Amino acid sequence: MAEYDPSRRNLLIGGSIVGILALGGLLPSACAISKFNQGRELSMSDTPTRPDGQPLPLLDEDIAPVLVRLDAWYAANLSRHKYVLNPPATDAQIDAFEHLVGIKMPRSYRQLYRWHDGENDDRWGHIYGLSLMPLEHAAADWAAWTKTLAGFGGNPYAIVGGAWPEGSVNPAYINRAWIPLTNDGSGNHIGLDFDPWPGGRTGQVILFGRDEDVKVVLAESLGQFLQWIAGLLESGNFKLTVAEDEVVLREFRLKEPPVDHFHEGARTLLGAPGPFI
Repeated sequence: MAEYDPSRRNLLIGGSIVGILALGGLLPSACAISKFNQGRELSMSDTPTRPDGQPLPLLDEDIAPVLVRLDAWYAANLSRHKYVLNPPATDAQIDAFEHLVGIKMPRSYRQLYRWHDGENDDRWGHIYGLSLMPLEHAAADWAAWTKTLAGFGGNPYAIVGGAWPEGSVNPAYINRAWIPLTNDGSGNHIGLDFDPWPGGRTGQVILFGRDEDVKVVLAESLGQFLQWIAGLLESGNFKLTVAEDEVVLREFRLKEPPVDHFHEGARTLLGAPGPFI
């Protein structure tokens, strides 16, 4: 896995790309901005060639059993004063979200948000410190990415991207069919992919966002992703305490690999490449 490069988070002021992305409140890494400003971005005529074939179909899942497992683990291990899930979303709220993004969400998604409408704290999140976003926040992030895409003249490949496994995810920088589930506070997401390439599956769970040049498939479906998370937790692969000499962003994190950010740990666990091109 590539070493994390802090310089990628340093924003380059003055370039036209900054103004474009400010429309959506999203700024890519310094490396990505540099690529764009140096004229190395793809033109619409240079877009990657989509492989032949069709992706695997969306899985119809009942995720109630895994939500019970997660409820039990959270109740036994997480402080109720720090880790607070919101009440369930209503069917009307989920319907409105579907209307906004123009995608009929799978049964599993509705079950997830009828369980809880996410949570509001971005440090005490239930996904290894990452919070499940409320529908309102997911809608705002989706709209921000849509504005950013418009700022690129509608070109989703304005900044070069990649995918792992190769051919499974559209190697774009932005895709309106990527629906965010989490936000790490820096514009990076775990989300659902409803526009996979033929090597993937509709509804697969991926990493995407500001610093996620290489999009990674975490699981074939929302249900499989939650089962993976539940399995990691139940196996004891977690840390909830911080040593005196440790400085961490989120206390709830993986034990192995010993990293501060779940995205980095997930890549390592799956054998995926680093996030940067």
